[in-house]
Amino acid sequence: MKFLKLNFILAIFIIFLFPSKLIANDISLPSAGFDCSDDNYKFEFLFDRSKDMDNPKVYRRINGKFIEIGNLLAEKQGAYVIWEDKDFLKTTDFAWTFDKVTSKLSSIVLSVGLGIEKLDKIPKPMTCMQKIFYY
Repeated sequence: MKFLKLNFILAIFIIFLFPSKLIANDISLPSAGFDCSDDNYKFEFLFDRSKDMDNPKVYRRINGKFIEIGNLLAEKQGAYVIWEDKDFLKTTDFAWTFDKVTSKLSSIVLSVGLGIEKLDKIPKPMTCMQKIFYY
């Protein structure tokens, strides 16, 4: 009887009380980032410095989830941020630059790669706002 009670309590703990967030592989939120949009595109970026302060990871919301898209390439406090996006164009080295003074997001093609992608899908510069992401 005592063994049955112990197993029942253990089962309740595992099912209802186990802190599942401790074993999650997602980045920990809330995190700071940018929300950028124009008439055709909407991008949400966030920067995770929790694991490695020298090489922060960059995430973009794709289909409702933040997916890692690359690394932070350069940053000057109060001036600009440049990061790579390995998901937006698959065979072209592509990066984003954010001007912190004007809050404008622009794109940079670093190299064309195989040259099989249409570069006309690259968005024009757009306005952004800093944002804290919660969920």
